[in-house]
Amino acid sequence: MTRRSLVCVLALVLYGCAPSPPPPLTQVEVQDFVRQYVAATNAADASRMMGLIHRDQAVSSIAYGKIDRGWDAIRAATDESITASARVKVTIGTIDVTALGTDAALAVASMSVSSGTPVQVGRTLTLIDASGALTIVVKRTPEGLRLIHEHYSIR
Repeated sequence: MTRRSLVCVLALVLYGCAPSPPPPLTQVEVQDFVRQYVAATNAADASRMMGLIHRDQAVSSIAYGKIDRGWDAIRAATDESITASARVKVTIGTIDVTALGTDAALAVASMSVSSGTPVQVGRTLTLIDASGALTIVVKRTPEGLRLIHEHYSIR
């Protein structure tokens, strides 16, 4: 075998051993992730919710005009609001998914937020019945899909 042939064979063998990239995120797996996250929110299960958020200082959460940046800040905000969250239920509509490369995706859905009993908002007790929208950006990590950004908007 000539030196050139040996180099070609070696290159083909090494190319064949290279790890193949993971397949792109599917619409169904992103939609399932969003449903899991909303279910954890509706259950007021802070640990389950935070387990679905990427443990990184670059993650962000926007709700009711407030921006929280970083896993620790989101955890603190979640712990602060979890009691009120237990009385509020989020219902989501159709979840539209847009791929952001092979390892990330944007999910957009309409939503409604309601409470069966009055919830304290600031210093006022009020029933909540509002519609709005949510956006969630997920990323594939070694631990599975994780939320890296969320934004809730109420009309």
